[in-house]
Formats: sequence, structure tokens, C-alpha cells
Amino acid sequence: MIVKGLKKKRTISRYLGLNIIMLIIFFVIISKLIYIQVYKNEEYKEKADISSTRFISEKAPRGKIYDSEGNILATNIQTYALTYTNAEESEKYFYRTMDSVFKILSDNGEKFQDDLLLKIDSNSKFYYEFKSSDAEVRKSVELRFKRDRGLNENIEKRLYGNKKEDFTDEEVAKVDEELLKISSQDVFYELVKIYNIYELINSEPTKEEQKAFDDMSGKEMTELLLQKYSIYDIRNYMVIKDAIKMQSFKGYRAVNISSNIKKDTAFIIYQKLNDLPGIDVTLEPIRYYPYNNLASAAIGYVSSIDSSNKKNYELRGYDVSSDLIGVSGIESAFENELKGDKGGTTVKVNSKGRVTEELFKLESYPGNDVHLTIDKRVQYAAQEAMKDTLERIRQEGQIGATRGAAVAIEANTGRIIAMVSYPDYNPNLFSVPGSLTPEETQKYFSPDLDSFGKEYIAKTNAAGGLNGVFPLNEETGLREDKYDIYPRSFFNYATQGLIPPGSVFKPLTSIIGLQEGVITPNEIIVDRGEFKEHPDVLGEGFAPQCMIYTTSRSTHGATDLRKALQVSCNYYYYEVGYRLYMKNGANIGALDSIAKYAWKFGLGVDPESKQNASTGLEVNENFGQTYNFESWKNRFIPSVMFQLVDYLKTGNYNGCVYFVPLDIEKSESDSEELMDAKKALKDKITTALGKVGTKEQRRDTDNFAKELEPDIKNIMKVSDKYKEEVKAYEVKNGKKVNLDDEVESVAEAIARFTIDDKTTEIISAAQIVYDSIGQSMNAFTPVQIANYMATLVNGGTRYKVHMVDKITSPTGEVMQEFKPEVLDTINISPDNVQAIKEGMYGVNTDPANGVAYQCFGNFPFKVGGKTGTADFSTEGTEVGQYGFLGRQPYGNYLSFAPLENPKLVVFTTVYDGKKGSSAATIARAIYESYFKDELLKMDPNYAAKSASFKKYVVDCPLKDNKPKDDVDKTKDKAQ
Repeated sequence: MIVKGLKKKRTISRYLGLNIIMLIIFFVIISKLIYIQVYKNEEYKEKADISSTRFISEKAPRGKIYDSEGNILATNIQTYALTYTNAEESEKYFYRTMDSVFKILSDNGEKFQDDLLLKIDSNSKFYYEFKSSDAEVRKSVELRFKRDRGLNENIEKRLYGNKKEDFTDEEVAKVDEELLKISSQDVFYELVKIYNIYELINSEPTKEEQKAFDDMSGKEMTELLLQKYSIYDIRNYMVIKDAIKMQSFKGYRAVNISSNIKKDTAFIIYQKLNDLPGIDVTLEPIRYYPYNNLASAAIGYVSSIDSSNKKNYELRGYDVSSDLIGVSGIESAFENELKGDKGGTTVKVNSKGRVTEELFKLESYPGNDVHLTIDKRVQYAAQEAMKDTLERIRQEGQIGATRGAAVAIEANTGRIIAMVSYPDYNPNLFSVPGSLTPEETQKYFSPDLDSFGKEYIAKTNAAGGLNGVFPLNEETGLREDKYDIYPRSFFNYATQGLIPPGSVFKPLTSIIGLQEGVITPNEIIVDRGEFKEHPDVLGEGFAPQCMIYTTSRSTHGATDLRKALQVSCNYYYYEVGYRLYMKNGANIGALDSIAKYAWKFGLGVDPESKQNASTGLEVNENFGQTYNFESWKNRFIPSVMFQLVDYLKTGNYNGCVYFVPLDIEKSESDSEELMDAKKALKDKITTALGKVGTKEQRRDTDNFAKELEPDIKNIMKVSDKYKEEVKAYEVKNGKKVNLDDEVESVAEAIARFTIDDKTTEIISAAQIVYDSIGQSMNAFTPVQIANYMATLVNGGTRYKVHMVDKITSPTGEVMQEFKPEVLDTINISPDNVQAIKEGMYGVNTDPANGVAYQCFGNFPFKVGGKTGTADFSTEGTEVGQYGFLGRQPYGNYLSFAPLENPKLVVFTTVYDGKKGSSAATIARAIYESYFKDELLKMDPNYAAKSASFKKYVVDCPLKDNKPKDDVDKTKDKAQ
């Protein structure tokens, strides 16, 4: 029997096991690759494409702005810009790259683009660089800045946990309240941490080091960085990091590091691009104003978009982080026409941020061109004459003469030929964002009124002191220019400055008096110095004076219309105002006898009408109002309350009603009950005054007093201050106070004050008498005043004021043309107009009118003029406007030429000029430039006889800059 041997047990080789494991790993890898490349191919391809794809935006050139002769006032030039694109390698070597870039820029005198709101001054103090002094705007900008950088997130988490729902308005307000508590210094620390600026000292930290950095506060991290770097160096890196983050909201886009760099600087950087990952040199258009300050108030300027307007512009397709917009003047008013259509290129980039492939290109398209009615030659003469005139007036002792305006308008078209607002500015300063020096930023956007005020008070001896002249805003802690003393470059004094007209209003009163038949050109009115006439209508104590009587106790004697205009006789016009009132019914409606005409001349609008309050001008403007009953009443009532508060504090009404002093002034320390009681009393008084001039006007003093008693009693009962006054009164007089008696006395005083005094004042005919010489509430812009005179001298046609002639496409096609447009017509007698012209001609030929006579007394052709010395109103000052504020009257001068067939009207004003005739030199320069050819035809040697003609016209340095000269070339910056 054969027995088979047992099978030997086989063992698995170690190599076999290793091979099996390797096969399994290989299988997993292959499976993963198949999964990625086959099943997830599209998803990962898209991610890879996105991470390596960039959109290089191409700015569209803005449309050009031309003067009336085709000279380019605003255009674009190609300049070099330095950009940074965030990519893998550029991010890795960010700090090394930035160190090199900062050094190159510094060595070549270039600035990097610094748009970060958070700044550090020379004393290492942190602050926000706001471009507004308005408290609400500052607050909005600060909140937007902090929210955009995520500083709200920790606050929201702390207050409301991980809330998923939208925050309510109350919750948002609470977060905002907490955000505003974060100081500028703490914001800096937060940004150091948010932007991982610790990488500056350790770009590749270990896990332990990273954890240590993560646990650090922003302040601790900053202190660590300060051991090697200055606070300014840290901020420089932060500026770029911040720009990258803000731009990242728009996708992968390059950020500007420096704009408008010199050609040589661009070449140096270009040579080193291989060592500067992410850096590139590009061409971009920037706004350029060939004539610098010329017509800056009319043209305006461009600037970056304020963060407070971020949402508004984003909805309109703007890139808030890089786009510029017009922020004033024509640049702003015609933003939609001037801005072009942006283009750009979608490209692929490598790890260094270099372009490797162009995927798609969208061409940009320029904006439309705007052609103005302004003549650059006349504009130059006007601006230079304004500057020289202000300097002369200051040399004569009026050191506050630092602001002024001039408007030249065609009498028969409404076209603006020149518009001056002084001080002006160079709009080129604002074309490159972040390029302003700290000093320039302060000057234009946040003036140091403390330093300015001290210097101003020292020169003027203003009795009001710093707090009186430049009071502090309790909310912001900043000083305010309440009395319009600081010269503001961005304020258009020609279109926004509301000034009292003074005697330049008298030609209007003249034409109204003539048209209404209350005077004739040759009728004599005897000036007796003090106007004490008609006490039965105007009151026994009413006695305004003619200026000549005030200054020398003399009179103008027998005066007709022409003489009244020539010598500016107030007495004559007081009588005209009175006669207009009587002729039209001597009632409430008659108080508007002048206003009804003034409105048709463009000096205000009827408050009860729906008429547009505008001259028609394209740029932003204010629109002043003439005296009229309704507007005067509404303006007067608030001042009544201030007077009443003061009256009640004295405990004495006109020496006939006595009571314990009562304080009804609003105070934040008042209890809610006391606040309500004071408000209830004031509301009843305001309501009663509001009914003056209507069928519901209160005339019953006793009944009105009874209605006030409950509110007065409530105040007395809950006011601790009143109770203290009662105690003091009892101690002083040795007798107890009866509360009911006090209530009756105070009620009587208030009722008599309201109905007997203030109601009478509101309806008094004295107001139309003051109105007749341009006083009362009259205040208009220079544009309004110029247009009123144009309407008068052209025979009664009021044209829409405009300074845009047409809009054309980039290829020259006319898109829109602006023809003269009639807004109103007034049927006035040519004979009456002629009489006024003759009277105004007499102004310029009367040696007593100083500078006006020197300018036009022997001018080659006849020029009509009217001076106006208008007081600055400062209600509430104790010492008076001149002593308290150091201010002087406005120097207004209104004129037209030639006399027989007026073509041009000019109005000039000098703030604190003191005399109206002082501004006549500006008008002369304008006429000489506008009528240059006619003057030389009349006298070929005129230039040798007129210093102003030679200086402002013949020697004008401005060369023509027509389109053929506008070569689109790269700017080689020489500065």
C-alpha cells in the first residue's frame, strides 16, 4: 500500500505582499486620477481656469470739454501706471516685491497710490482723512470703511451670536453704534491682523508659530513688527493689501500701485519685471486740463467715488475701487455724457501673474464731448482781474477780501461767456487718486479753522473771538465757518453764493415804479435825509436814512429817476416802495408789489407756485428769494422764538409787565415732561404767527393769553430751574409768589409780544420800503443778478441761463444742441428802459463813484453800471457784524455794454470788498476782452492807452488748443 506524502504548506512571500499593497495604492491613485480627469474634469478645469484667469480692465477716455472757440479745456492723456496682480508666486514674494517697488518709486520721486482712509500723521497719530466736514457724511464714510473690512462681524457675533436671519434696522443701528466706538488706532491693529502682516517677518511659519500668530491680538502683532519696521512702513504694505482685498470683491483684477509715473520710471520697472512677480506697467488715460485753473468752477474736476455713495454707483455699473467720476461743475452735471464705455481683456496668467494668453478683448469707447459757451480769452481776463482786484483791495486795508465772483452773460441769449469763482483751484491735482499731499488734502477738504481763525482775528481785531467767529460743533468737536469767512475753493461763489444785492436792486425797483405809474422819469422827489414820511402807515418811529445823511448829514435834495440811480438815493426809493404799497391796496397782497415783478425777472419764485426755482443753469446752483410776505413770515417766525426766550428770561416785558423769569429754552438736560411742556407752548405761538395774513389771524390778545395759561403752568410746575428762580425772587422781594398770578402775567406778556408786537411787525409796510433798496430778506446768486439785468436791458425777455452749447459724439456728430430758450417775458416800455439805462450810465460818469468812474468815465463806448454796498447780515451778534466778526460789506458792481444796444451784462462781487465800485476793474477787463476787435477798430493804439487791456488781453499767455493740436501721446511727466 502506497501512502501519498502530505502537501507542503506554501507561505506568502513578503515581496508578494508588498507588491499587492503597491498595486492597491496604484489602483487608488489611478481611480482618483480617473475621477478627477474624467468624472470631475469640467469642475476642476473651471477652477483651474478661474484661478489663472484675470480681467485687465481698460478705462474709457472721458469726453473732451471745449470752449466756445473749440479750444480744449479738458481732455485725456495716456500715462504710465504701475499695477499688481495677485497670483501664486507674486503672493509668496509680496513683501520682497513691494520693498523693491517702493524703493524704485521713492528714488524716482514718484508716489504710490494711497486711497486708504486711515492715515498716520508726522507724530504717529492715527486719523481718518475725510473729504467732508459734514458730520453725517463723515459718520457714513467711517461706517462704510469699517464694514467693508469686516470689522462688524465680531461685533455681530458678540451681540447676536450666530444669527442666520437678516438683522433688523435696530440691530444694524446697534452694530453701527459699536463700530463707531472703535478708534482709528484700534482699526489699524485690526487690519494688521486681518491682512496677516506678520508675514513680513515670517513668511513661512511653522504650525506652532502660526498658532502663536493666530493667538496674538492686532496690537501685539504690531508691536512685534515695530521692532524691525516703522509704523509708516507697516501702513504702506497695508495700503496695497487693502487695495487687493477691495478689488477682490470684483473678481481677479489688477490693482493700481502708482499712476501717472514718468516714462523713465516706467522703463526702470519694465527692465526688472522678472524680479517683480505680479508687477506690470500699463498705459491708462487720465484727465488733463491744459489751462490748469482756468474756469475750474465751471468745468469742475474728477475724483474717486466716495464710499458713502458706493451702492448708488455700483448699481450704475461703476467700479468703485478704481473708477473716477465728475464731482462738480460740468464734469459732474454731464457725467453720463462724458463717461465712456469701459473695455478690457480677459487673459490667462502664470504663477508670476504674467499674461500667457489673451482670451477675449472688449474695446473701450470714449465718452461724448461737451462744448461750452465760455470763451477762454474772456475767462482769463475775468479770473486774472479778479485775483488782482482782490489783492489791491487787501492792500487798501480790507484784509478779508479773499472771495469773489464774476458772471458775464449775453443779454440776448442767456449764454454764459465767463464765470469766475475765487479762490479757484487746479483740477489736475485730483486726476490721480491718492496723489494729494496731506497739506493739500487739509486745504481743500478739511481746513484748519482753528489756525486760520486765530490769524484772521489777529488781523481784523474781531471782537467775537475764536468761538464767536468760528463756533465749535458740539457733535463733531470741529469748528464751523458759520459766517462764510474762510475762502473755499470748491464752493462756486458765482452759482451757490447767496449775497444781498444792495443798491444793484434799485434798477428793478425803478422799472417797477415806472411800469406801475407811481413815478415818472422826470418827477422830482426831495431827499430830506431821514424818511419820516407817512407815519400813519409806516409808524411814528420809522425813520430810515439816506446813506449820504448817515455819513455826512447832507441830502441829495431834488432828485429824479436818473439822478436817483446815479447817486444811489435811498430816500427816493423808500418813497417808491411806499407808493407801490399804497397803489396796490395797502394790504397783505400789496406787500408783494415788488416781488411779483422780481419773480418774473428771475429773482426768486412765488412760494405758492410750482415754478422751478432755477435759472436753468446746467451745474449745481442755489436760487435766492426776494422779499415777499409769505416767505418773510416763515423766515421771521423762528427768530421770534429766540427773541421770546430772551424776553422771558428778563422777567420784564417792555417795562409794563413784570414776572419771575421763566426759561423756555430747549435744553438736553430737561426731563421729557418739561420738554413736552415747552414744545406745547411754542407750538401754540408758532401756529398763531403762521396764521398772520389769513382769515384766521389772531387779534384777541386776552383770549390768546387764556389759551396759553395751561402750558405755562405746566412748565412752572415741572421746571426745577423755575422753582429756583421763585425762591430767589421771594428772598429778594420779601414776599411769597402766587403761581396763578405769575401764570397770568407771563401769558399776558407772551400774548402781547405775539399779537401786538410781532404780528404787527410781520404785516408792516416797512418791509416793502426796505425791500425797495435791496434790503430785507433779499439774497441772490451772481448768476441770478446778472440775468435779471440782462432781462431788463434786452426789453423784458428772460432767457434760460446756459453754458453748454452742444454735445457731440467722439466722431464729431452733433448729439444735442442748446438754443436760447425763453423762460418768461415782461411787457415793459422801451422809454422806461431807456431812462434806467441813462441813469446807470450816469453812475459810471460821476467822479463821486471812484473806481467805477476811473474804469468807465472815459471808456471808448458807453457802459451802464450800478454799484451796491451790501451789508452782511449777522442776526444775533451782540457787538454788530463788523466789530464782532471783522467782516465788511459786499462790494457789488452790475453793468452792461454797450449802452444803446446791450450785448453783454457783467456782475461782479467781492466779499468784504466794502465798496461796490471796487469791483468795476473786473468788469472793465471782461469788456475789453469781449469787445477786443471793436476797441482796436475804434482806436488801433488802444493797447498803449489801457494798462488793463495790455495785461489781460494783449499779453494773455493762453495759446489756442484746437483738436488738431490735441495729439494723443504718452505723457513724459517732467515734474
